[in-house]
Amino acid sequence: MQGEQWSRFRGPEGRGVEPNCTVDLPWKPADVAWEITLPGRGNGSPVVWHDRVFLMSADPDSADRFLLAYDVTTGQELWRRDYPSQPHHLHQRSSYASSTPCVTEQAVYFTWGSPESVVLKALTHDGEEIWSRDLGPYVSQHGYGASPVVYGDKLVLFNSQQAEQLPPGATPGQSRVQCFDARTGQTLWETPLTTTRACYGIPLLYTTEEGEQAILLSNTGNGIFALRLEDGKPLWNQPVFSKRCVSCPQIAGELAIGTEGSGGGGNILFAVHLHGDHRVAFKIDRSAPYVPSPVVFGNHLYLWEDRGIVSVVDWRSGEVLNRKRVGGNVSSSPVIAGRTLIGISEEGTVTFLSASPELETVGEIELHETTRATPVVRPNYLLIRTTSRLLRVGKP
Repeated sequence: MQGEQWSRFRGPEGRGVEPNCTVDLPWKPADVAWEITLPGRGNGSPVVWHDRVFLMSADPDSADRFLLAYDVTTGQELWRRDYPSQPHHLHQRSSYASSTPCVTEQAVYFTWGSPESVVLKALTHDGEEIWSRDLGPYVSQHGYGASPVVYGDKLVLFNSQQAEQLPPGATPGQSRVQCFDARTGQTLWETPLTTTRACYGIPLLYTTEEGEQAILLSNTGNGIFALRLEDGKPLWNQPVFSKRCVSCPQIAGELAIGTEGSGGGGNILFAVHLHGDHRVAFKIDRSAPYVPSPVVFGNHLYLWEDRGIVSVVDWRSGEVLNRKRVGGNVSSSPVIAGRTLIGISEEGTVTFLSASPELETVGEIELHETTRATPVVRPNYLLIRTTSRLLRVGKP
């Protein structure tokens, strides 16, 4: 049931793909079913469970967090929960609401962080609090951006923190992967990681050669690595990274894919074998993405680089089949709707390309506001979140 919803960042399995989307793209103004102004601002993406949309926003001055629910058909606000916080340093492209919630049939889960604490909450679909956890201090240069994910009865949070490049006298953080009982919030296990730089990306579920469920992650200190879902036991790691990891790891066939980079460039994508000796299959060090996550679709890997260069790669060989300069600065991750590849620049330009090696330009639309969130794509509609607005494309 959960896989039929857009229940987490980038939807089912974190792939960012809805092959059955029938929305006409690019859309026309008449195709917008509703558009609302959100309280506060933020970069986090929405999630959907049946007829409800959940997302987070925040006051950019006070850092107060707003947990929000809307009717997906009408855009009507169903409930809002406010939680006070304290302002603190953020990267200029970050926000106090850069996390994406996740939702199951039982609950919707939100997380946010400040230097004093990382907060993790479970609420009912009607906005009543089920449980809440304070996970201790958070240390980072750029601000909090982790997003929870639920696999079965387990909620997993990649709590990555900073130990390098800190101001003099600052206390280093401790990176760890934490797993909780999704029903009660009780800690089930916690696995410490090599703490270097605060990294992001959501753990991705897969099955090992032995038939066990495992989660795939990437960070600077451990590289591309896997933990057993049942108890958090480290299974393997391939230490390929020296820079920060922001994008979500992906799986293409028998390959695990992760990226690293920096604001100054030097981005690299690595593909390593998911099974066996986990050796590097190939790497791409030209026009690789840093913040945007790759998209796997058929035999192709689509990369939307932070400065607007789009590449299509045959992941079986690592061959780059085509590159196209679209332009703009990009923090949103691309998605595929039907057979159309969609990317959104920070400047608010939505670009539509064919999800094919030709990367044919289909069209463009201007949102007229900064946009860093990743769209929701369903069979008959899209949800787009700008910094302060939410709109549905595709009328009921």
